[in-house]
Order: sequence, then structure tokens, then C-alpha cells
Amino acid sequence: MERCQFITDAATWTTHVQQQPLDIFYSHQYVTLNARPSEQAVLFRYEGHAGTLFYPFLKRRIFDTPYSDLITPYGYGGPEIVGRLTATEMQHARLSFERWAEQESVVSEMIRFNPLTGNERLMRNWTEASFIRHTTSIDLRPSLEEIMQTFHKKTRSMIRKSLASPLTVRTGTRDDLSVFLALYHETMDRKNASAHYYFTASYFEQLFEANPLCEPLLLIAEIDGKPVGGYFVLLGKEYAHGHLIGCKRDEAKMFPNQRLEYEAILQAKARGLVEQHLGGGYQERDSLFESKCRYTGYRLFEYHQGKSILQPAIYDQLCIRYGSDANSDYFPAYRQTSVQMATS
Repeated sequence: MERCQFITDAATWTTHVQQQPLDIFYSHQYVTLNARPSEQAVLFRYEGHAGTLFYPFLKRRIFDTPYSDLITPYGYGGPEIVGRLTATEMQHARLSFERWAEQESVVSEMIRFNPLTGNERLMRNWTEASFIRHTTSIDLRPSLEEIMQTFHKKTRSMIRKSLASPLTVRTGTRDDLSVFLALYHETMDRKNASAHYYFTASYFEQLFEANPLCEPLLLIAEIDGKPVGGYFVLLGKEYAHGHLIGCKRDEAKMFPNQRLEYEAILQAKARGLVEQHLGGGYQERDSLFESKCRYTGYRLFEYHQGKSILQPAIYDQLCIRYGSDANSDYFPAYRQTSVQMATS
């Protein structure tokens, strides 16, 4: 039996994913949370004889045209297979997807594959996948003592000093969201971050709502009752994802950043999770990535992107219309000018 669905209804979407071993990025709540008002969250579901493919994405209108494109929401995702699909079933799934895309005037598709599941390996006939950069993750299966041994010696020292200091860490509540927002925005100000990293209060309110694939965890670090750091961690069925962190300048040398990561490990291990994914940097081996590897001992995973041009002639026309080079590394190229304007 084969069954193909394009699902937008929240209840139907949740019914299909809630009992599946899928990562946090596959819930309706997560995808819609990362959608702009003009974007539509869609779940493509293809059921074969012995397996099912799940593929969430955002359908975006291309400026003032009748065309759309598809993109994985912020984070990771892409087509994930639960069970097994035959090569013939995979071909049928892709053909069904492409027929729908043609009916919906979809020009291009950009997939952010999941480094932890390596789902790009099964999608070679779905899209052209390219390695982008490495990410890094903490293996939570060993004992806490063994995990600590993988930390850089300076990181271990900072955590020990923090544990001996007046700094405390507690689990935050909804009432702490405004506290975290202030800490996070203060951190973004120090880093001169781009505007799209300044998430709104509404974003955090929605992020704090649990769903069948994700339990949100907010940790608050305090010194004498005064908040000095906060960490949003998203806990899935197998994996914890370090999502967003914000801290004041560590003038007291009590190391809230390092302490929050340590406390997140304790919480994730207590729930039986197997990975605490810290992500990557902005570029391969940049300072952000190197700082994350101080917790992981350079335990690396590969992050790939898949890029498909579904209507080449229209794609080229859009690039000409919006003053973009169709051969640009940016994808889709016709959106490059608008991104540059938004970040300038």
C-alpha cells in the first residue's frame, strides 16, 4: 500500500508524528513557530509497504510573483524515513512530490539535513546534497565523569570553580521568559548580531509550549538571586539541542556559560537522551565552533544541504528580474539581493 499526503492541518500533522521516533524539528508547532506570516507549514508524508517518509518544510511566496519556493525551517530537518522504503517507493515519493510542486508553482527547494541522523545519505536520488560544515555533539551515554573527561581542561576547571561559587542554576518557568529575553538580547548586542537573531517575546512564549516531540527546558543562572545567564534547550525523544543562550559579562568569574551547559547535560542524561547537539559555527572551524568543541572533544557530525531547481527557466527569469547571478553560491540566488538589503 502507498499513501501520499501534503498536510497543513495541525491536528492531522500531530496525529501522524507524535508516536514516531522523529527529532524535534518535525512537529507542527516547531515548523509554524519558525514561519513568517506569509509562509505556510507543510508536512509531506509518504507511506510505503514497510516504512514512512516524513518531510516538513515551509512554502514561501516569491516576492510579488505567482511562484513559491520551499525551505527547511531554522534548524535541521529534511526527509526522514521511519522503517524502510524500497528504491521504487522512493522514486514514487519523489515523483508525487514533484507533481505537487508543479501544481503549486514551486521553483526551488532548499533542505537543511539533520547532522545527527545523517538523513542525506538516503536522499541521493531526492536532491543534490552538499557538505556545508561540521557540527559537534556531546555523547550522553557514558557516565558524567567520562563525559567531563572529554571537556577541554580549562572548561573542566571553569565548571569546578562555578560549582564551588555562589552561582546557582534553577529550572525556569514561563515567568522567566522576560528575564531570558533581556539576557539574550544583551548578548546579541555585544556580538553585533544580525537582526534575524533577535527573536521576539512571542517566539519564546511559543517555544516554551511542549509538544509531542519536544520538551522545552529553560535554565536560569543566578548570583545572589540576580539572573546572570539563561539557556534554552530543546529536549526531544533521543536528542537534546542547545538552542539559545544569553549571559551577562562574567565579571565575577563564576562562568555561567559553562555551568549552564553542564546543568543541561545533567537534565538531558536524567531523561535518558543520547546526544546533546551544540550545532556548528557560522563557518568551518570558526571561534564559535571551537568554543563548542571544548565540550565535545571534537566529536564531529556532517551538516549537508540539498538544493533543487524544479523549474530552471523560471529560476533564471527570477534571477534576472531581481538582479541576481543565477550561478551564485547563495541559494536560491534570486533571494540574495533581498537578504543583503535586510542585513545591511
